[in-house]
Amino acid sequence: MNSFQLVDEFKDIETERGVIAAIATRPDLYWELLDFLPAEAFIAESLAWQNLAQAIETEKPVAASVTGLTEWKPAADPKAAAQHLADLYQRRLLAGLQENLAAALYGSRPAPELLGLLDEEVARVQSAVRETHAGKLQWAGDLIGNVLAEAENRQLQRQETGNAISGVATGLKRVDELLNGLGTGLYILAGAPGAGKTTLSLQIAQHAASTGTPVVYVTYENSPSNLVLKALCARAKIPASQVERGFGNTQALRWAALELQPIFDKLAIIEGNSKLTVGQVRGKALQAQARHKAGRCLVVFDYLQRAAHTAGYDQLRYNVSAMAGELRDLANRLNGPVLAISSQNRSGGDYGKGGGSATLDSLKESGDLEYSADAVMFLRMSEKRQIPPPARAVDIVLAKNRFGDVGMVPLVFRPDLGDLREEAVR
Repeated sequence: MNSFQLVDEFKDIETERGVIAAIATRPDLYWELLDFLPAEAFIAESLAWQNLAQAIETEKPVAASVTGLTEWKPAADPKAAAQHLADLYQRRLLAGLQENLAAALYGSRPAPELLGLLDEEVARVQSAVRETHAGKLQWAGDLIGNVLAEAENRQLQRQETGNAISGVATGLKRVDELLNGLGTGLYILAGAPGAGKTTLSLQIAQHAASTGTPVVYVTYENSPSNLVLKALCARAKIPASQVERGFGNTQALRWAALELQPIFDKLAIIEGNSKLTVGQVRGKALQAQARHKAGRCLVVFDYLQRAAHTAGYDQLRYNVSAMAGELRDLANRLNGPVLAISSQNRSGGDYGKGGGSATLDSLKESGDLEYSADAVMFLRMSEKRQIPPPARAVDIVLAKNRFGDVGMVPLVFRPDLGDLREEAVR
């Protein structure tokens, strides 16, 4: 196989030493330049940088922390030198991308697979670059311009489209009015078993895809094929149980498949397992955004408690708390919404009775999710409305909403058809 070595061309040992020497001379520069200097910016003198950083952060003598420091000449313009090192780091990332792609070009993989590899490599580089901005000190005064520009853009968008919803629309009008769609943040959808959580999540995913937003649906409960079958049956208005027993109208399913094909092209499904990490999902989401040239992506986790077993703690509660924090970070990194299905504790979920509480403390055994989430929604059987079976009267209760008011929206659930719709306003 052909070998390509481009990464090593983008390093500058003298500048690395110059920046380290300048900071050692004036330790206060460390805090000023830290935003420009990810640890990966130092490739030749990485150990010296680590020792210097540790000495400054622990307020220990700097001179003794770096071997050979007295022989290094401080950079004349430390800020410009630091920015140069950061630029070289990003170029090394791009060079690594080019190396991997060039090596693959001379391999046996088909060209379509190489395009997929390119998407993955670009997503990896974008993710790495974004990580360098995490934790950066941002002064409120410096953000004013961007905030005002975003407000003006939203106003212009509303005037041009007539649509006042700026987030990813769920397809449920009154829910969107309460939430302003799904914006950047973590959204929790909770309920008892059989309440319709997967049905609603799959509907939201399809609606988002139909409006041009790519979706990455991570499933731990249903297989990817089963989710596709559910979607086809819902569109064809055929019970999935009939199809599984061989009594389904296959012609109706084919028509449904033709209608849903443009939507399915923007809906990617990942079968979750114990080895899947949030970082890997982030990479796949960035890949989906790059493929569809989209500014945001909806990520769905079905469901949170199963995904949380990978967090590494002995108790599920702590795993879920850690996972919720990772998902919120994921939303911020992607600048888009993450929708996570959650179970409730047995008393709150009213297991076996068909009811269910819509109070935040019913999530207590699920790791204090009410603190991590930007919005919490519950699906529960309606206590007042009566609907002839097989339909069920279901309410979606918005119990927490950082973006606006809380409230309740009445729905009609057809579990046999896998369909949840808003009740018609009388």
